[in-house]
Amino acid sequence: MIKISIVGASGYSGIYLLYALASRPDVFISAITSQTYSGKKLSEVFPVFSKSGFLKRNYVSELKFELFDRDKISESSDAVFFCLPHNESSKLVPGILNKNGKIKIIDIGADFRFDEIETYEEYYGKHSAAELNSKFLYGLADIFADKIKNSQFISNPGCYPTGALLPILPLVINGAVDFSIPIIIDSLSGISGRGRSVKPDNMFCEVENSVKAYNVWSHRHLPEIKEKVENAHLNSGGRQENSTPYIIFTPHVIPVSRGILTTIYLKLNKGVTEEIVSEVYEKFYGGSPFVSIRGNAEDCNLKNVLYSNNCHIAFKADKKQNKEMLKVISAIDNLGKGASLQAVQNMNLMLGLEPDSGIPEYSPFP
Repeated sequence: MIKISIVGASGYSGIYLLYALASRPDVFISAITSQTYSGKKLSEVFPVFSKSGFLKRNYVSELKFELFDRDKISESSDAVFFCLPHNESSKLVPGILNKNGKIKIIDIGADFRFDEIETYEEYYGKHSAAELNSKFLYGLADIFADKIKNSQFISNPGCYPTGALLPILPLVINGAVDFSIPIIIDSLSGISGRGRSVKPDNMFCEVENSVKAYNVWSHRHLPEIKEKVENAHLNSGGRQENSTPYIIFTPHVIPVSRGILTTIYLKLNKGVTEEIVSEVYEKFYGGSPFVSIRGNAEDCNLKNVLYSNNCHIAFKADKKQNKEMLKVISAIDNLGKGASLQAVQNMNLMLGLEPDSGIPEYSPFP
């Protein structure tokens, strides 16, 4: 039995993670924390977890939200998920490790996503546990599965980076991308990507019948995408002139609850054809239970990936004007593949389980 604690379980990523783990017969949820709902039953705050709801494991409906208790979590957990705002998990992880040095940590927040502490602090503020940063692996599970297996510390990628990096990194790693022009990334996200807190920009009347770009040059996920693309490029031996990756990333909010549709514009190196691109993706994802390469770009739509850990990818070269220009489209669920379900995939890999073990598969289609 895998004993799990979820710190910050009442936010969107926390509650979806709880949903994904609660029905697993091999998982026991030891503790769930929430400052807002401390002392209240899970089923009282979220009636979907009641005994009369879809969940039949009675102990789950009786779970109570608690304040964070380092000793209890350390003693009762094999693994801890942190679903907290930035710079909060890094305040708590050292105390957990002081009590239980073998416990596995999966951070869904941003605190340990960067190789360079300076980059984190430029965008997020002073880091609270810089000494632990190098211990964390970047948990883009479908790319770095071999490294994640049997690891103790995983930092879950951001939702926008997941939707962008899964299509981009295989091409970069194989030297297929010409960096003489920027990689341009346009992403459209559902409103749940902004979290569960009450803000005017999240209100129904502000979002309905509207689409807008935001943080067009300063979104915190831009440096995350940039760092991982640069690392992949350098590791592939990329040193040629004009080869420094330049990323232009524009996020948009659209009036749907969840999902991210990403369109990527990039230039292929000379001699790299659509057939070669297809071979690259097949090499990376041919055996993946979650990443699917679609033959038609129009198949990449949110409806086909919602409530899943799936990523659909399609691509098309410009056959009329410039065959070296490629459009790549990806679709993910920002709370599934972009957060909670990828975290479960990482947990499975860390514990030596199949990557798709116990991950719910549900489509609301139509």
